[in-house]
Amino acid sequence: MLRASAPLCAGAILAACGPSANAPHERIILPKRASLKTVADSLAAHHIIASPDRFLLSARLLGFFVAQYRGLDRHLRPGRYDFPVGERTRTILTAMLTGRTDDDLFTVPEGYTIQEMAQAASLKLGMDSAAFVAAARDSGLRARLRIPRNVRTAEGYLFPETYRVVFGESPEQLVAQMAQQFQAQWDTAWDARARQLGLTRHQVITLASIVEAEARRHSERQLIAGVYYNRLKRKHPMNLEADPTVIYALGRHVNRVLIRDLRIKSPYNTYLHAGLPPGPISSPGRASMLAALWPARHHYLFFVARPDGSHMFSETGEAHADSVKVARHLRTEAQAAKRDSIEAAKSESTVVARADNAARQAAKRVSPVPSRPRPR
Repeated sequence: MLRASAPLCAGAILAACGPSANAPHERIILPKRASLKTVADSLAAHHIIASPDRFLLSARLLGFFVAQYRGLDRHLRPGRYDFPVGERTRTILTAMLTGRTDDDLFTVPEGYTIQEMAQAASLKLGMDSAAFVAAARDSGLRARLRIPRNVRTAEGYLFPETYRVVFGESPEQLVAQMAQQFQAQWDTAWDARARQLGLTRHQVITLASIVEAEARRHSERQLIAGVYYNRLKRKHPMNLEADPTVIYALGRHVNRVLIRDLRIKSPYNTYLHAGLPPGPISSPGRASMLAALWPARHHYLFFVARPDGSHMFSETGEAHADSVKVARHLRTEAQAAKRDSIEAAKSESTVVARADNAARQAAKRVSPVPSRPRPR
């Protein structure tokens, strides 16, 4: 009778009603080598379960009848877990046995530098930003990840993507995960295409990173890549003169590159040095890599940005000078329109505030007339 009734007893304990549909969620951290009692106390402290003793009894019964749950103390996986208040014992234990932790989603946009990735990892994941940068510069790690040895960092080889990051993941693990994603995205057929262009894979990624920084519209990526390709492959090659490479050399973001910035002594300054810079200036996305591999065929050698982010392309220096004048005029008009819009908004806000104040003052001056009782 005892053996026959025990499964029913266990089933009754484990088949609690469970959490409600709108139950709040709580997070707990399960350290390494945590005992089942530690788990029970933590769950109770976060109100996920009502009674640690009942949880432990349920766990023991589950381990008695189901082999998967035997020796729980030896098989619980550390990490961060998310459970609704009132979650069932079996669901909790299954998650901890399988390591179904509450992972973070970490998104790296196209065009991020390693420094920007490190800052984002610090804000989102609580990761040491300096340790992330150090991991990206680790020559041993780069060699294991098949990143060229002749570059200083993994810049350009950490693919911009949304990653699932498990709790406690180290900067080295995250860098490796991102580099492996780059390898997965790179089509080996692209190496043959790069050779057709007279470029190495590293040079393609470098060019793609510049395209990523310049392009604001997807439709212009191949056009911009074509401009740089034309400059590189001319009979008398021209310097690329790409502002994003100067910003990278400065080591800080600036909205506009000034004349004095163009004199910075750096191999990344493409105003002073011919050809491509030593390496990528950011992590380009797939679209920019494809643009660098299949640049548009045209005769443009110059381009300048309009205020809306689109570009004007020119074949000659004279035409480019005219385009620059147009771009400056458009920029001046855009700035004036912005100032007018701000002033109009301020004026409207002032008018509304005055009207509200006048209404309040008028309400104060009007005293209510007391009503007289009607005679019977």
